[in-house]
Amino acid sequence: MEQQKQALIDIRFKNRLKVVKSIFFMLLLLVFINLFKLQVIQRDLKRQGGPWVKVVSPVPRGTIYDRNGQVLAMSVPYCSVYLDSWAISEKEKDEKTYKERLKKELQETLGLQEKQINKYLSLKYPLIEKELSLNKYKELESKNLPGIVFEQRYKRVYPNNRFACHVIGFTGTDEEGLEGIELYYNSILKGMKGVSLILKDGKGALIPSVEKKLVEPEKGKDIKLTLDYKLQFIVEEELEKCYAQYNAKSASAVIMNYENGEILALANYPNYDLNFFKKANPAERRNRIVTDLFEPGSTFKIITVTAAMEEKLIAPEDTVFCENGRWFVRNHFLRDTHSYGHLTVREVLEKSSNIGTVKIAMKLGESRLYDYCNKFGFGQLTGIDLPGEVRGILRPLNRWSGYSITAIPIGQEVGTTAIQGIVAMGVTANGGYLVKPHILKEIQDKSADIKTLYNQQREQILSEKTCTTLTNILENVTKPGGTAPKANIDGYRISGKTGTAQKSINGRYSKNQYVASFCGYINGTEEKLVIMVTVDEPRPIYYGGLVAAPTFKNILWRSLQYFKIPPHQEYNNNKIVLNKKEPVIKE
Repeated sequence: MEQQKQALIDIRFKNRLKVVKSIFFMLLLLVFINLFKLQVIQRDLKRQGGPWVKVVSPVPRGTIYDRNGQVLAMSVPYCSVYLDSWAISEKEKDEKTYKERLKKELQETLGLQEKQINKYLSLKYPLIEKELSLNKYKELESKNLPGIVFEQRYKRVYPNNRFACHVIGFTGTDEEGLEGIELYYNSILKGMKGVSLILKDGKGALIPSVEKKLVEPEKGKDIKLTLDYKLQFIVEEELEKCYAQYNAKSASAVIMNYENGEILALANYPNYDLNFFKKANPAERRNRIVTDLFEPGSTFKIITVTAAMEEKLIAPEDTVFCENGRWFVRNHFLRDTHSYGHLTVREVLEKSSNIGTVKIAMKLGESRLYDYCNKFGFGQLTGIDLPGEVRGILRPLNRWSGYSITAIPIGQEVGTTAIQGIVAMGVTANGGYLVKPHILKEIQDKSADIKTLYNQQREQILSEKTCTTLTNILENVTKPGGTAPKANIDGYRISGKTGTAQKSINGRYSKNQYVASFCGYINGTEEKLVIMVTVDEPRPIYYGGLVAAPTFKNILWRSLQYFKIPPHQEYNNNKIVLNKKEPVIKE
């Protein structure tokens, strides 16, 4: 019996011992967890609550250059000044006397009113001034005032103000890209902010020598654009003249290298100042070249004729009867601006005959016409490295009406952007290749001396023979008898096509609102330039040959002088077009 009692006592003792051990283990575990939490997880405690302070080190965004190294956007350092009220109460024994001194210094240095300073003193860590001038910073810093804290930051500066605004774009107050290249390549430009933990002493003062790096700061990478500063200047100057002369709603122009898709200049007018972008309205900030749709009108006739030639359905000297300017087809009348009889295929393009073009399209057929529209990239994104690009409008073949075959060949029922138009013209200029337009030329990382070149993409969609034939035909468009003699420059071979498209307002074609355009290129030179000019609602003249073509000529002529490209032959007297009143050449 005694043995059983002793055994029971031993079991109870062992159980109690296990409980005590378990409690001790749990307490030990709890202490360990809290230590881990304090030392590892919560190392960036708030100032009054722990020994470490998390400090973020800002870094400058990468600089944006033009192709020749001209600075287009840069980040410059500046200092903000804060008031640390906690530091004042800790460091100054006679706090009241010091605050009076502080008020006096802030009034004299920063010009603050006493009422405003009192408000700052009632807060824990207020921002006193966001951007200190260099002189104010030096003066305030030399006074060594407890509680005055300086923080270095960076701000984006655009040294050329309005220049190339629709390409460059801008950043917000947090240095994040909001428009243009600043937005599209934001991840490359913005870099990586540094993050550190800095030890505090018992009174809360930082000990910079005791620092733990969490994230190493990395400056944003610099990028070089394909833009040429001088060509951009030429385009913007000529565009502004055109806009003013014709009282236009807007005007746009692009210069592209048709061999590799490099955008050498891109501009819209009206424009805006990048340093004061908040003052601009949305219409001024919109990059119309990639966002605005318009019916291309007569410039689209190139697609129709090119497709028929590529399919060997027509030849340049084949004739087309143009019904003396008026033709009843598909239950409506189709008209030309002149009463043409028989025209060769070459003349159909030169004189921009609607009837002749539609008859060629009917030989081609709806299916093949649609296929070629797709090949040229209409209704699709070009892939240009700018934000906001729209696809355009090209309805699927099963949604074409019986009327479509008489409208689409002459640039109606189709919505295009200027960037789509210049890429399509580039196909004819370069021998049949659809190129991808782009703004980025290279990415530069100075710390590692790395340069990444843009990988050009191109696809052959036409034969070189067809393109050579079209180039020769389009040269006659810019000669006397064509629709754009004002685009011609004596001594140079220039091919191009005009467009005068009625705008669709509430589903009906307007009788007084047009988009005038001209797209053309220079032949036989080292510089492979294709230029497109579009003018929205010019007044009182609205024909592409009279409004857009002269601006094209001025841009091209000045570009030729810049590149020092000699003429192919002797020429008379090339001057900048003054756009004087002359007889209207209708399309």
